[in-house]
Parts: sequence; structure tokens; C-alpha cells
Amino acid sequence: MNEKGAVAVANSFALCPQNYQQRVESVFGLLAVDAKSLTDAIAILEGIEHDLSQWYGNRRLVI
Repeated sequence: MNEKGAVAVANSFALCPQNYQQRVESVFGLLAVDAKSLTDAIAILEGIEHDLSQWYGNRRLVI
């Protein structure tokens, strides 16, 4: 399974952030060399993380 397959599976979960697949796909589209695109991609990911944190609270996985 690749990242697109994993995102599609996650998007089908009963509990999933709103517009999850669309948001993740937009992040991949923004991955470019210019700082503005990277900043926009990071902002989307931070938004997804914020949505997810509503469910898992402060039990964040630290690597």
C-alpha cells in the first residue's frame, strides 16, 4: 500500500477528520521548493493534527 491507498483507507473510517483525503492530497501538491508552498503544506498538516488531537488529547506519539 502506498500513501494514497493509506489515505483513502483512513478517509473511510467512521471517525476521520473532515475532508481528510482532500487535505492530505493538497499537502502533497504543495510540496515544492518555494517557502510559501512548504509553509502552506505545514499549516494544513498542523490543522489535521489539531483535529486529531481532539480525539487523542495529549497522548501524542513521540519519536
